[in-house]
Amino acid sequence: MMNYQHNKLKSSTLNKHKANTQKGLSLIELLVSVTLGVFLLTGVVTNLIGTKASDKTRAAISEMDANARMAIDVLRQTILHAGYMSMNNVRLETPFYTEKDGHLINPVCSDGSPRDYLTPTWNKRTRDGTRDFITVVTLADNPCGKNASGDKLTTCPNDADVNPNALVYYDCVGGGAKRDNARVTYCSTDPDIGMTDPTQAKIYSSFWLQGGSGANNGTLYCQGSRGGAQPLVNNMESIQFLYGVKNSDESISYRKANSVNNLDLWGNVTSVQVAILMRSSTNILTEDSDKTTYNLLDKKVTIPNDRLRRLFRVYTTTINLENRNKGALL
Repeated sequence: MMNYQHNKLKSSTLNKHKANTQKGLSLIELLVSVTLGVFLLTGVVTNLIGTKASDKTRAAISEMDANARMAIDVLRQTILHAGYMSMNNVRLETPFYTEKDGHLINPVCSDGSPRDYLTPTWNKRTRDGTRDFITVVTLADNPCGKNASGDKLTTCPNDADVNPNALVYYDCVGGGAKRDNARVTYCSTDPDIGMTDPTQAKIYSSFWLQGGSGANNGTLYCQGSRGGAQPLVNNMESIQFLYGVKNSDESISYRKANSVNNLDLWGNVTSVQVAILMRSSTNILTEDSDKTTYNLLDKKVTIPNDRLRRLFRVYTTTINLENRNKGALL
């Protein structure tokens, strides 16, 4: 009996000692745990913020790339046809509407309608300045073929009736592309049913960047003489054109429009260099950028203070005027 009581007392003493030694974390251990937790959480939050910022930057760059690609594609499709003499090979002196052309006339077509819905105004001529302008000139094909009797069609809404040799008959915004509009045929260079003076069967396509401080600031526009004006691309900060003039030794020198004008070299232009400065649609940077100027071709662009937290990128391309220069660009 005494041994039982002794063991019971011993067991009770051990349990009490064990209970006294298992009181939980000490203050030091708790502080260490909290510190480690905060450190790990800070790393996770920092990584999350960095990832979010990177995703935002990548999205902005993708948007700029897409807008630049769209702008360059439209410019290329139009400019490469500058000076197009139609499939009838009618003489066309210059591939652009310039100062030497003076104020444009708007002759009537063979059906008595005026040639253009909207002839480019004087301020849309190809020129340099704070904002460059370019107006491309082409001569219009007759898109329609002949019927079964051999008579020329005045409309051709069906693809089977289209003249396969017709290449250019609409402007940069698609004006004139509807082949069920007889005006497109009567205002063409077609020697039988087109304009009396085929050299006046001109299509104009003007490009410019909208300036000012309004909602359309930074929007690239195109105005087609057969279709009117439409916005093409937003968030473009600046644009510049240089004109490749073929010299007597076959070399190419790139000049501004005013220089080509002064030397009367528009007939020698065989290519066009284009540079555009795109910007992100919103602020991306957390503080103002130190880079405040960008170089296009030979034009320096200063970024306004209210846009120094946006991203900017320069895109360039060279467009060969296929109707003026058959050789490859070097």
